[in-house]
Formats: sequence, structure tokens, C-alpha cells
Amino acid sequence: MNAGRTARERARAELTREIAEIARRQLGTEGAGGLNLRAIARELGMVSSAIYRYFPSRDELLTALIIDAYNAVGEAVERADADCDAGDHPRRWRAVCHA
Repeated sequence: MNAGRTARERARAELTREIAEIARRQLGTEGAGGLNLRAIARELGMVSSAIYRYFPSRDELLTALIIDAYNAVGEAVERADADCDAGDHPRRWRAVCHA
């Protein structure tokens, strides 16, 4: 945790994380077309307009989730590659593809 962040910044980061987590679950069950900011707000016990302080639109939330997923894939690939001997190119290729 960053000690330089204010309580408000930490609370905002936590709520942003919770919104994204609920949205990911929705994507898993309903697909992208079923992503619903009102339902997310309802699950968090907040009014739907409050969600827009964190994500200005449904599309921006979806974009943030896509970026998070892309970054997670990249991190998994980098970890798999790092676990291999740098000179063992076939093994690195298999590990990266498998990741």
C-alpha cells in the first residue's frame, strides 16, 4: 500500500476495484451485452449515478476490463518466459504459448 495516498484515494481505489470485480462476474454470466451499471450499483448498495464517478460510461468500464485482462495475459506470459532458461528457445516458446 502506498503510504502517501489519502484515505479518500484509498477508498476510491477500493471501490473502483469492487466495481470491476462485479463487472467481471457479470461478463462471465451475461456476456458483454449484459454488462449493466445499474445492477452493479445495486449490488454495491449505491445509486446508479454514483457509478459514473468511477466509470463515465458502460463502454469505459468495459474498456478498463479489457485492458486489465490484456495486462493479466501479458504478465502471465512474462512470468512463464522468466521461468525458462534464456537460451532454451523451444521451451520458452512452448511456455509462452501455454501461458
